[in-house]
Amino acid sequence: MRRGIIHIGMPRTGSTSFQAVLTNLRPHLAEAGILYPDLTPPGSPHGTEVNHQPLGEALDGRRPPPERAAALKCLSDVLAGTAADTVILSYEDFSVQKPALGVPATLADLFRRHGFAVEVAMVVKPVFEQLNSAYAHRAQLVQETRSFRAYAGALCGSGRFAYHALVEPWLRAADGRVTGIPLRDARSDTPLLERMFRDLGLSDRTASLISPETLRFVTNRSSGPVAVEASRRLRRLRAHRQVPGHPRQIGHVIDEAAWARGLDPEPFRGDAPEMRARVDERYGASNERFARAVWGRSWSQVVAPAPERAPNELATRPIPARTEAEIAAIVTETIRHFGLSEPPAWRSIPAEIAEAGVDRLARLVGYTRWRVP
Repeated sequence: MRRGIIHIGMPRTGSTSFQAVLTNLRPHLAEAGILYPDLTPPGSPHGTEVNHQPLGEALDGRRPPPERAAALKCLSDVLAGTAADTVILSYEDFSVQKPALGVPATLADLFRRHGFAVEVAMVVKPVFEQLNSAYAHRAQLVQETRSFRAYAGALCGSGRFAYHALVEPWLRAADGRVTGIPLRDARSDTPLLERMFRDLGLSDRTASLISPETLRFVTNRSSGPVAVEASRRLRRLRAHRQVPGHPRQIGHVIDEAAWARGLDPEPFRGDAPEMRARVDERYGASNERFARAVWGRSWSQVVAPAPERAPNELATRPIPARTEAEIAAIVTETIRHFGLSEPPAWRSIPAEIAEAGVDRLARLVGYTRWRVP
């Protein structure tokens, strides 16, 4: 049978870099018998074609039911019409969708009807590092006022970090054909993208299309500590309610302002050292089950931890005057860029409390609309 490779994440593990390379190669992949299909719905904004987020959102119910049928028909038509023997889909949130939605089985059945056997690719990193990345990503979306310690304490226990539980539905749908790829490999210094193409058996077929520089490509950097602190302050100003469109655009302006000033050379690292042991205790067994199922080895034999570095979070410590001035300048620049106004405290504080209360209640009862709680 032909191969249907579905790259499912995890979020914040090089997905955007992988997708960008495949998108740039899209016109030439047919030479290698590979298809990275453009499944973009009509009228979608520029950039949607880079990954298969619209398909993922249609399958998990974040888009209206007619879009689900249209997305599946579009994929079916592509599979029916391609001469490629390998088709690749990529969306990093496939990994954290609720199992009850049946997304793995739906895609596997569709691929099978067109003569493709589904395989799964999943990139992972240590859970404490994943928590840091998730928090920094929420800052990019202007979604956080909490410190990292408060965020990690609330999320520790979430199923979104239990890798074996996340991959189980995909293991079943793919009859065990899951390729696990560590963000940093304890066995190799080879760059991530090069390992992804190699481990998926695509290196030889794409060798003439991909340069060594491309295989070292990295994009979508994580926010640093200054940008995260600026985002927390803009959240209190209700910036996310004043800018139409996706709030990520606010985060991009904050990040670029920090980097343009020579700030944030390193990504955010939360100040909650006691959480590392708690996270390891909570998720260690799931990590080991994942490693044994996917690699036949222990987690530590395959996954290299991030280099030890001190926390750089600013929310939990006195901020030097110079750094404080830089944060204030970035906040002012972002306010000016989007034409934001500062709401009166009587309006912003109750609204923030209400939003936080709804979010807290949802976590307590385990409710999420599409994502693993």
